[in-house]
Amino acid sequence: MKPLLLFDMDGTLIIQEKPPEYQGTKTHYGPYLSIKRQMKEIVIKHGVPSELVMPLDRMATIWNATRKYLEEHDYSDEEIKAVMAEINEPFMVEERADHEISVLIPDTIPGLEELRNLGYEMGLVTTASRESYDRISRGKTYCCFGEYFKHSITRDECHYIKPNPEPINRILNLYNRDDFVYIGDSDHDAYACNEAGGCFVLLNTRRYDEDTVRSFSPYAVIERLSKLSEILE
Repeated sequence: MKPLLLFDMDGTLIIQEKPPEYQGTKTHYGPYLSIKRQMKEIVIKHGVPSELVMPLDRMATIWNATRKYLEEHDYSDEEIKAVMAEINEPFMVEERADHEISVLIPDTIPGLEELRNLGYEMGLVTTASRESYDRISRGKTYCCFGEYFKHSITRDECHYIKPNPEPINRILNLYNRDDFVYIGDSDHDAYACNEAGGCFVLLNTRRYDEDTVRSFSPYAVIERLSKLSEILE
């Protein structure tokens, strides 16, 4: 049986017209700094120690560290839900702004069509919200790419997000599969895939240098989605 193919969305199928520049896995893109600062202020207000969240430099790690702290310190389910909803607000502001200047990567539809014709089953796992995924994946501007995926998982279906493997594990349960290849553009995709027991292929739209790529051990590195079938076959 061919492995299940799981795809990230942002940076893998769609991309900002002028993406941020990365040094290693870090970016100093101004809007991201503002959103991270807002998220930290919110969770500190709710009792999460500043020394826990202030050193964190990624929105996903702030999200996961906050959730873990709340669960381990006897916050009620209602309190946890309220705090996570509050930090989701700035997250959504940045997400919508990013998507307003995002476009479908040219090779996406030909690549997905070829893989479907070869008999691969495909799903999508994204840190984006359900609202954003449904709007984008069904939009004609993005060639309705969602039709290639029977199932999708967004952050709204998860407690923890990538680099935690929970989103991948959730979609594997939907397909009742454990043999999979994950195609993504970031270190968080790699870490989540590796922890879930899959094979990671990096679509290097972030233009990571060789040392950075080597640090998260992808099975393969591709520059265009149309190269994926060649590697898989």
